[in-house]
Amino acid sequence: MLVAVDQYGQAVSLANRPNEQLIHEVRSSRHFCPSCRQPVILKAGAIKIPHFAHASSHACEAFSEGESERHLKGKADMHNWIRRTHEVEMEAYLPEISQRPDLLVDGKVAMEYQCSHMSVDLFVNRTEGYKQNGLFPFWIYGGPPIKKRAQLYHFSVFHRLFFQYSPLFGFWFLSYCPDRELFILYSQLIPVQSSLYFASVQMIPLHSLPYPPSFAKTSGSFLTLSDWFRQKQHWLQKQLYFRQGLYHPFLSTVYKTGHNPFLLPPWVGVPIRFMALIKNHPVEWQFYLWNDLLVHKPKAESKEAAAVLQERVRKGDLQLNMFPLFSFPTLLDLIEEYLLLFQSIGAMNEKESKTTLEQMEKERRFTEDFEELIMTRLIF
Repeated sequence: MLVAVDQYGQAVSLANRPNEQLIHEVRSSRHFCPSCRQPVILKAGAIKIPHFAHASSHACEAFSEGESERHLKGKADMHNWIRRTHEVEMEAYLPEISQRPDLLVDGKVAMEYQCSHMSVDLFVNRTEGYKQNGLFPFWIYGGPPIKKRAQLYHFSVFHRLFFQYSPLFGFWFLSYCPDRELFILYSQLIPVQSSLYFASVQMIPLHSLPYPPSFAKTSGSFLTLSDWFRQKQHWLQKQLYFRQGLYHPFLSTVYKTGHNPFLLPPWVGVPIRFMALIKNHPVEWQFYLWNDLLVHKPKAESKEAAAVLQERVRKGDLQLNMFPLFSFPTLLDLIEEYLLLFQSIGAMNEKESKTTLEQMEKERRFTEDFEELIMTRLIF
């Protein structure tokens, strides 16, 4: 912890890079945990950031021991960043919910700088606790760098808990590197597989970013529809050869209904705005929607389509991603996007391809006719 109270009940903060005089004064007097009121001691070595720790091992409902150097420096950096223009309290205790955010800004924003892995349930419970107390939860990721694979970025289930959404940036993710005092913004996130995303990446020095954060829109180059079709074929091949082929639930369903997953109509498995809401590849949920409903009723309403996908979720055929930090978009918004595209391109009961060459030609013509319509609606 970076804040303790002295014997007179006054808060003492180590967030602002304490000098030797302050460290000496702290060492020569008694200090206590602001939550449990048990004695704490100063830890100020040659390497680690000065901080307080409980003098003896016991259960404290607001603090756990073992904060990393990365976490201590990160929240101190952000405290100093925010206090230039806003009221900010370090490690403020909220007794109503027994939670202590890293920073409480203007009494309205609970900021958490999360460096270590935590369970989905704990992340969701903390987030809901802040919301129920009228606070806006603002989580910033501080763990190991996001791994890159070729042109794609790997976002795990834990990483995806930090996703937010805005009409300007689509799905976005913010991290902070205290070693470089640098924010890294991943925006316009487009899932190619459940954990692999295309992204526009910006690196923003701490001192140059205002609070609240305001980001500039970039015009990064993204995948083309042809790229997407290649990625889709690659994904299908992986499922066929590395996930037991016909025993894969999706592939089994496709074959049992008389279809070939590699020769489906080109509008089955296209990129759609909000598609990150569903963990599965778009070819899966779009096939279920087409096979279960649209092939029989091309002008189906969004509520009918939602019922089809929700039933597939109930059966375990589809999984939804958990995004606790925003309430829009919803599954219904995603479905409306797909139905709009489906009806705009006049997708009805066109015969499926019989050969790979025929499929490639169909995808080429489909790309020529509808790439602009599809890709311009993907983010904005």
